[in-house]
Amino acid sequence: MKYPQFTIEEILTVLRRRRKIFFIPFIIISIICVMGAFLLPQRYESSITILVQQDEVLNPLISYTMAIATASDNRLRDFDEIVYSRPTIEELIDSLGLQYSAKTEVQKNKLIKQTTKNIKTDLRSDSYTINYFDTVPSRAQKAVKVLSELFIKKRLQVNNRRNELAVEFFENKLDELRDKFEQSQQQYITTVKQQVNELPIGDHAVYARIDEFDTEIGNLDDKIKDDQTALNILRNDTGDLTNPENIRSLYNVTLLNVPYSSDLQSLLKKYDDLSQKYTPKFPAVQDLREQIPPLVSRMRHAIETELSQNQNNAFSIEKNRNDALSSVRTATIQQNENQDIRSTYDVYSKLYDDMKIKLEQARTTRDLGEKGSEQFVVIDPPQLPTSPAKPNKPLLIGGGISLAIFIGFLSAGLTELFDTRIRTNKDIEVYEKPVLAYLPAPGFNNDLK
Repeated sequence: MKYPQFTIEEILTVLRRRRKIFFIPFIIISIICVMGAFLLPQRYESSITILVQQDEVLNPLISYTMAIATASDNRLRDFDEIVYSRPTIEELIDSLGLQYSAKTEVQKNKLIKQTTKNIKTDLRSDSYTINYFDTVPSRAQKAVKVLSELFIKKRLQVNNRRNELAVEFFENKLDELRDKFEQSQQQYITTVKQQVNELPIGDHAVYARIDEFDTEIGNLDDKIKDDQTALNILRNDTGDLTNPENIRSLYNVTLLNVPYSSDLQSLLKKYDDLSQKYTPKFPAVQDLREQIPPLVSRMRHAIETELSQNQNNAFSIEKNRNDALSSVRTATIQQNENQDIRSTYDVYSKLYDDMKIKLEQARTTRDLGEKGSEQFVVIDPPQLPTSPAKPNKPLLIGGGISLAIFIGFLSAGLTELFDTRIRTNKDIEVYEKPVLAYLPAPGFNNDLK
């Protein structure tokens, strides 16, 4: 069987014959696409791009390997997990005021899924972009800003919590080692005193000096504990007096021996007196509420400075005490020393010194982490969209017309293909059978006349 060869004229003839089959799907699909382009809800797109700067200055207090690891911490880790997490989407819905449209749990889940579909993210090695689609331009602009702030907030919360736990761990370990170190040190001093029957007058003065060092260290330890307690309270308290719990926390700070505690106590007392007499909108009450947060901030910075100075002083005094003990040890009878006690003292002394360094490393890392938000720099702030991003009318109409033409041609071709009627000579020739006679076309006799 021979397969027919079609000419352009034959194709045009088929289209003329099947014009209804061609134009019906063409018109229907084109009308649907045009209507969709103009009737579908318009959605506006807003985006924000933020650059994440890495630490360029290494921490001089820690080892080189640890400094590199700290500096190269990937602040974009778990980016999509945080942005698309259910708590983040729920906070976004609350910020946009969409929670009132969901009355039931089913509606709430549907709203969360729809909001998640409106988010599009693009993550690169050192930056990220968040896009949000919404029917309201201002809401789209607000959404990308809220999402970016939520990611930065939650990422910093994870890092800061980890750093706080590290500091807490090393502080507890340092307290444990301090007790063991002081116990072994006392045993060592007692042993040395017992071994020396007659000491020069100068050595007695050294022992007195060591006792003075112990007293100074004890006083500094008490002061450091007060500073740390006050600092922990102030770091979690912004000075907002509308919360009674914050007021109680601030009163606890005034009981500690820290800078500006008397000033804070005076302001709190005035605030309590005026709050009992007047409403929160009274000018004097509002003035006090505005004075306390700056004072809390000054106290926090002053306590941090004092704490650092006291720690350095404590380290210096401990070093002087160790030097005095070394001089006493040199002056004693070496052959009668108790080697076990001395070895224990040396071991705990080294462990105690190492733990102090590690604690300082952890505190430095924590302080650097608290300023981590400064490493997120907005390089493309969200703009208020002026034209809708969806639907794309030229693309939708053009694509719809192209699809309509294709389906029209396909429908006409399939209709012609499955039509078994004989219309031309080629319709017979494909069967390769002999032709017995030709029937004249309609109007043939009239042409002869």
